[in-house]
Amino acid sequence: MTLTITFVKLGTNSEGGIFGDLKLLDDATVVKESTAFSGGNSFNPLDDGQYRLRLDIRGGEDSNEANTDGTLKPFYGIQQVSQDVQDDQGVHWDMQVEWGTIRARLNPSGGAPDHGDYIHGKKRPRDYTHGCICDRSEVILSYLWSLESPPAGIDVFVSGGVNFELESLIRKNVGKKLASSGRTKRATRKRVTS
Repeated sequence: MTLTITFVKLGTNSEGGIFGDLKLLDDATVVKESTAFSGGNSFNPLDDGQYRLRLDIRGGEDSNEANTDGTLKPFYGIQQVSQDVQDDQGVHWDMQVEWGTIRARLNPSGGAPDHGDYIHGKKRPRDYTHGCICDRSEVILSYLWSLESPPAGIDVFVSGGVNFELESLIRKNVGKKLASSGRTKRATRKRVTS
């Protein structure tokens, strides 16, 4: 069994993200496939290139750790994601809003910069990511998680980006005048109540 994943960028969605075909292959045979998206809403999509999923590094929901800003701390393999993760301040966060129930780190190959991207699911209804590949169905990740004897790692090939002029897709990050009250907007995450 020689597993690989391909993500071929095909077009843009209503959020300005790049959507495409996500396929899990065993040599040339398609094992599982889905439609996925990356970037959008002023965030760049995942760069074309080669990445590696580490299936030998596995973490259950008990391996989830939250930062105090409601983000999930890095994990370099494949990890189940909990709906309720407590940070060091005792605040509970629903991590499945942004991550779905499972995620796998896209470790760059060949010296490419690591932006901390993953393949993951998502419960939030809007179709954009901060650069990761989102597969709402989680069909490929669930299959990889359930393998009885998974390989140590599999390669992920991302292509098709040359077909898009990112300058026309990505909104510019332009500063806005602050309200006179002196208050600024903060990003919020859905909190889980105990």
